[in-house]
Amino acid sequence: MPVKPVARMMSEVKTKLLNLSLTSQYSVEIYPPPPSILANITDIFESKPSLNDFEQDVLNLACFEAALPGSSLLTHEAKDDYIGVTEKIAYRKSFDDTASFSFYVNVDHKNIFFFEDWIRYISGEPLVRNSVISSYGPNLRSDFVHRMRFRSEYVSPAIIINKFEKDYEKKGVYTEYRFVDAYPTSINSIPVSYDSSQLLKVTVNFTFTRYLIRVVPYNGSTATIPRDETRRGGNIRLGDGTIFQAVSANTGDINLGAADVERVLNGVSLEQRGRNPNFDPNLNAFQ
Repeated sequence: MPVKPVARMMSEVKTKLLNLSLTSQYSVEIYPPPPSILANITDIFESKPSLNDFEQDVLNLACFEAALPGSSLLTHEAKDDYIGVTEKIAYRKSFDDTASFSFYVNVDHKNIFFFEDWIRYISGEPLVRNSVISSYGPNLRSDFVHRMRFRSEYVSPAIIINKFEKDYEKKGVYTEYRFVDAYPTSINSIPVSYDSSQLLKVTVNFTFTRYLIRVVPYNGSTATIPRDETRRGGNIRLGDGTIFQAVSANTGDINLGAADVERVLNGVSLEQRGRNPNFDPNLNAFQ
């Protein structure tokens, strides 16, 4: 039914229109590929890029720019179904090709090393952190070759952008964007010069298969996130204090059932998720 034009008071316009979202209210969670149970950690070609608790927190906080993902529908034209009418029929949903994240670089350059190591691991090179100081290791050998790994070995278990507002505690909800099967494909060049000093920044581009979006209760129960039980293990503390063990099915130990997972950690706060490096995005709980 058409709505007729109506005069509105300025107070009503401010109440309905000026309560807008801000771009600076967000947090990012980037998790490296989980360690392989069968990997030999003493082999420099098999060790995976990793972050300790402090480095994980610094990396998440250092992300000063990101972009919420987008999607589109691919269509084809249907002509002459109706005389003089051309229609577009959707046949597939498409997602963005790339997600870019920009980071401030700390003085030890560990942010750069982490993403360099991730790409090195994908291409079968020894990691920067495992190289002897002042040595390039096997990379200088004339017969060195790249041997790419299987995709399941290097994708991230979760890359998450949490979009919230200043009053998210009052509203009780925030929005979570979860990138599925993401991994870095390129690191942008980083310019340096003798001009006036500026903060060093690095931009990393990720590819992903799709993204998921959901509204997460801040104080209420948190919905269960599907997980792959063969990826990683650890202890799970449930909301009632019960501790269960969830490890790889390959070890023969006990895994949580669907009913148990649904009870995992009701009401995880945004601060806990953003600042506690022991948070497991696959389980939506702390290890």
